[in-house]
Amino acid sequence: MIFQFNLEGEHLNSYPYARKIGFIEGTLQIYIDRQLFYEDIYANVYELAQQLAKWLLKLENGEVVDFLYTCIDSEEHLLQFHLQGDRVQVYAPYEEQAFEPLPIETVKQAVLKYCINLHIALTRIGYKYHLEDELKQLVSENKWALILFESNHYDEAFAIIEKRAKKAPSVESLNNFAYLLLHEEEDYERAWNVLQQLLPRQPQSDFPYLMLGELALRFKRYQEAKTYLQQALDFQVSEPVMHNIGIAHFHLGEYEQAAQAFSQCAGDSGMVQLYEVMSWLRAGQMEKAKSLLDHFNEQADDFIGTSEMADVYMELGYFSEAHALFAKEWNDYYTMPYSVSRYAYTLWQLGEYDACQQMLQQAILTKQEEIADEKLSEIDEHWSEQDCAERIEELQQELVELQSLTGCLAKGFIPPFEFELYTTGGCQLFGCPLHGHPEYEELVK
Repeated sequence: MIFQFNLEGEHLNSYPYARKIGFIEGTLQIYIDRQLFYEDIYANVYELAQQLAKWLLKLENGEVVDFLYTCIDSEEHLLQFHLQGDRVQVYAPYEEQAFEPLPIETVKQAVLKYCINLHIALTRIGYKYHLEDELKQLVSENKWALILFESNHYDEAFAIIEKRAKKAPSVESLNNFAYLLLHEEEDYERAWNVLQQLLPRQPQSDFPYLMLGELALRFKRYQEAKTYLQQALDFQVSEPVMHNIGIAHFHLGEYEQAAQAFSQCAGDSGMVQLYEVMSWLRAGQMEKAKSLLDHFNEQADDFIGTSEMADVYMELGYFSEAHALFAKEWNDYYTMPYSVSRYAYTLWQLGEYDACQQMLQQAILTKQEEIADEKLSEIDEHWSEQDCAERIEELQQELVELQSLTGCLAKGFIPPFEFELYTTGGCQLFGCPLHGHPEYEELVK
């Protein structure tokens, strides 16, 4: 059972004071067994959620009662849950489709998820009413903190999670505190120390090991990172662990293992696919690397970009392919010394010296225009004289590099290839309402 709602649409924006006075309509759909059971494009989604939350509270307090949705716009009960022992018969008078009774826990979980998701959405848009009072009674302190986190009340969420980690340290509280330190505070040393406190508790989840692996990569302790990430794999194979273990293998010179790890990550012609190409290249399997690169899809949503592809074709020694790709995006990059030098070297290797000189002259003229414009830039509270002076000095240094490039190429200069591998994180929060992660106690039961 799944509740879906949409708070965007023409009919929702027609009443400008809806959020302030507490009246909001939205599209509501309820699915059972992946089939649409109930739909209302003008549903009072808050009114329904509030009544559902109160029904859940009654069940939690031991009251065995049916749910009858009392809508201000209808005399009939538009949605009804009739309890039949440990199951619930879901009924709507205007819906013809009938379903077998559902387990009560299935219905309760679906209702709670709807209330949480709606509360988060209403909080984010600044709606007058929320479901705070009801949810605080229905969820744990940990989950309430994560609801605050998703509702953009970060400071309040952080305070609760930090307090739990200090006063009642557990796998869950320490893990979630470390997550905020790592991904929100970027306090890597502190996150590492918190996770080290957690390890003696022998966590039965990949979450802390994933974070330890990511942190070890940031600290350039690649063998240690690989060890932690392999421990994460003992629990489950996931994209973040395969991505990061690929990085560990790459830095340890284990290029084939790196390529195999990256190949298990999703994506179409994106950054991680480029990592796989580079891994095969470093492994000496040039044909395999080129074959993968040849099949990159420039129409893909996560396409890495033609200049990045051109860079790798250069490393493979295919300068004609690199030339064609550099030319596609040249207007976006031709004043950046790195891109200019790589493209110029490509043209030089192809013997196109005149084209190389013309391209360099264009880049030099453009850089000179940038310097002239910067000298005329307006000084204000956001851009000081020192900022301006530092930027002009930076641009002038780039100009010097461009002006000297022809002579350097003639002497055999090969512009170095700049390539970095970036870690990925994902969500490692126990009880996360957005990703549906269970709380730790639920997980280990």
